[in-house]
Amino acid sequence: MKEIIINQPHLQSFKQRMGSWFLSTLSWLLWLYFLFPLFTLGGWLMGVKSWSDEIRWFGGYKTLLELLEFYGQIIVMIGFGWFVWTFFLSWLHASLRTKTKPPINNEDLAERFHLNSEQLRHAQNAQKITVYFDDHAEIIRLD
Repeated sequence: MKEIIINQPHLQSFKQRMGSWFLSTLSWLLWLYFLFPLFTLGGWLMGVKSWSDEIRWFGGYKTLLELLEFYGQIIVMIGFGWFVWTFFLSWLHASLRTKTKPPINNEDLAERFHLNSEQLRHAQNAQKITVYFDDHAEIIRLD
């Protein structure tokens, strides 16, 4: 199986590496941005003075409850969006997947590669075979 390029970083171009680094950094910054209120809440609950002042500056306990309700709604919407997106992608992937073709028989195989049935049978029974092609990728000879 051919390895995908993300598992072989030495095959990535400079643009691909920088794009990957940029998206990774942006994602971590976004997580920190969304988690900062939880850090603030934790500091407030642990009694860190400067963070307690920040909670009071934003309106105290009542505003905190409103913000928690708002954050909860956002988390539910994001979760619902991920859920819908996942099932949409699963449906799309399943609909685009090529259907399995029935196995091909020897006559069709010989016809496809412009061989007679004797040459095909000899090639299938050989342990080593050399295939010669013309300029249009058509088989011209088997040894």
